[in-house]
Amino acid sequence: MRRLLMCAAAALLAALPTHAADKLKVVATIPDLASMAMAIGGETVEVVVLAKGSSNLHQVTARPSHLVAMHKADVFLQVGLSLETSFVPALLEGCGNARIQPGAKGFVNVSEGYAALGVPTEMSRKDGDVHPHGNPHLNLDPLAGEHMARRIHAGLVANLPAEAKRFDARLEAHLKRIAEARARWELAAKEWKGRRVAGYHSDYDYVVRAWGLADAGSIEEKPGITPTPGHLARMVQRYKEQRPVLVLVAPWSNNSTVARVAEQSGCAVCELPSRCDAEGKLFDWIHMMDELHARLAKGFGTHWPPAQPPPAASGGV
Repeated sequence: MRRLLMCAAAALLAALPTHAADKLKVVATIPDLASMAMAIGGETVEVVVLAKGSSNLHQVTARPSHLVAMHKADVFLQVGLSLETSFVPALLEGCGNARIQPGAKGFVNVSEGYAALGVPTEMSRKDGDVHPHGNPHLNLDPLAGEHMARRIHAGLVANLPAEAKRFDARLEAHLKRIAEARARWELAAKEWKGRRVAGYHSDYDYVVRAWGLADAGSIEEKPGITPTPGHLARMVQRYKEQRPVLVLVAPWSNNSTVARVAEQSGCAVCELPSRCDAEGKLFDWIHMMDELHARLAKGFGTHWPPAQPPPAASGGV
């Protein structure tokens, strides 16, 4: 497959025109990063997204159209932490664009400098599809919005310094929106501390950490490996003993195995978004995280939007 992609790349890229300096051309691996780039870059950027919809990011396949976009790009945005290893390495190798290679100013890894969860102390294939740098689902961390936005801002400024003041102003406006959103999520999550949750995969581990939820264990015995009947039986028994347990799943993992475990254990299943929807239903990262928290509130039986506390009484006579 990789050989075919490289052959297609050679033919496609040879026919492409040379790079034109108009808008800053940005390629983002997922819509979450694209939405932030558009919020910060405004009309100065033109953004293309590679992985759309609700598919499993670990199984995305590189396409010739991706190569074309990468060849033209000034800036490339990825989550990193090995999240995009199924398709990004082949694209970087085949796109023929030195501007966006690792180490170049056009290559932006938004997870750089962030404290990742689940960094393994040792690596072994017997442990499944383990990510060497930790849990890669950073875009689902409700506390990571500011970090991701600042990394993207730095990448845009480095590649178009003449627009730095405009990027700065738009960043501050976006950070204000993120802070307001985080305040609502924190308020809603006050009622969830200690609630027990399970998952199929590790998609929502950052949500569990952020809001002090209790992890009842994963349906997936080892990352990327189909769970055995014995493991499923153990998890059904554990969930029965710890009820109520809310099972958190991404669209790609809301499958027959999850339904069977939920039915046998008496647990409820809560499907959460895993990234912004390419069809515009969840049009930016903040909107997507609002929807995630709204569904959690429904699963836990709490209020959304959260009730605002009454204003503090003012002093006086």
